[in-house]
Amino acid sequence: MTRQEPAQARPGRGGCNPRFIVFEGIDGSGKSTQARLLAGKLKQKGISVILTSEPSDGPVGRVIRSLETRPAPEEEARLFMDDRRDHLDRVILPALDAGHTVICDRYIHSSAAYQGARGIDPQDILRRNLDFAPLPDIILLIEVPVELAMTRIASGRVEGFSFFEEIENLKAVLAVYQGMTDSLIRRIDGSESREEVHERVLKVICHWKFPEEAVRKE
Repeated sequence: MTRQEPAQARPGRGGCNPRFIVFEGIDGSGKSTQARLLAGKLKQKGISVILTSEPSDGPVGRVIRSLETRPAPEEEARLFMDDRRDHLDRVILPALDAGHTVICDRYIHSSAAYQGARGIDPQDILRRNLDFAPLPDIILLIEVPVELAMTRIASGRVEGFSFFEEIENLKAVLAVYQGMTDSLIRRIDGSESREEVHERVLKVICHWKFPEEAVRKE
């Protein structure tokens, strides 16, 4: 796959075109919940879905998750890129090759937003990642005010906030997300209930004909 190609340009087994769906948003936006809900909905329809996330559960991802202090911006960017290479090789590309739909909670635009908020040019981060990472078919960017995100984090976690979840950092991250103009991005208001947001997500992707649906109807 060339770096400009979306996942649907990569035929899976049997010639089907698997879907690669990415959820993005600041911490507390509800993107992880929406990724799980969409995966569950597609599975109910008999569609084979792989739900995954970044940082991954691979060796570099485990290092990132274990960090007690935040690395320097360039080191942080390198760690996430190394984890992404591993994640693609172990999980995402094999799943797409096998014809599975892949839903990923965070991907290259998270790097652009989070390291971009620390002073690295977001476009440079995207260019570096696109040298090896395929584009998804769609990016569902769940948008909420930072204050609501912080409230959700505080109410749902007993261990407190991580160093990524400081309010000033999230404001800077949100500003980068708001400045993104990529044609693959679909912005979804995430400030309502999870059921209402889920319905908005479904409306965005309801026009797709998934590979397994095509097989069943033949």
